[in-house]
Amino acid sequence: MKIIVTTSDKYHHLLPIFFYLYNKYWGEPFELVGHAKPECELPANCTWVSLGEQTGPKDWCTQLRPYFEQQPDWFVWMMEDTFIKFLNRYSLGMCCMDAVDAKAGRYDLTGDVKKREHTNIDGVQIVAHPESRYRLSTQPSIWNKTFLLQYLTPGLSPWDFETQDPKNDGWLIMGWDNPPVTHNEGVRRFDIYKLNLEGMSDEDIAHIKSLAPWMTN
Repeated sequence: MKIIVTTSDKYHHLLPIFFYLYNKYWGEPFELVGHAKPECELPANCTWVSLGEQTGPKDWCTQLRPYFEQQPDWFVWMMEDTFIKFLNRYSLGMCCMDAVDAKAGRYDLTGDVKKREHTNIDGVQIVAHPESRYRLSTQPSIWNKTFLLQYLTPGLSPWDFETQDPKNDGWLIMGWDNPPVTHNEGVRRFDIYKLNLEGMSDEDIAHIKSLAPWMTN
């Protein structure tokens, strides 16, 4: 299944960290989609796609939509601040095979759906309550293109997109009781240089610090 990673110009300092963790734990080919080409070296399994000049947060959906219109019906999408801590490859493979339900809009690969009201279907899959919040979460997920494009409407920032909170729209937001991806949201938007390294291995923390010269401890 195609893997897409989107990035914003001001988050390029996170890319070497993302590349290190992604290739250590996942390692599949991916497309990196952004605007200005990153100055850091791109790994061999990365294909760079530029959307042109970045014009501002309110144009986030506007600029991404033409790209996603050209994608396959199903794809994995995550962002550059996804700091992967563990990947269950067997579980991920099963998830990718299961993600074919035409009524499903998004399959959460993390524990995000479990944080809010949901129902356990069969001891393996879970489904979000139709009135739960953050059904459009941009946590690492398998997306149904039709569902994404329904809400990736022009003029919305990333935060506007996530907080649309569509309810009872007929789409299922799915997840797994044992999600395959364990990760940290690498930074918060109020301080994009303060890294969240909670729960990471000593080896990973040491290497990340070597990639982040602004860190003092």
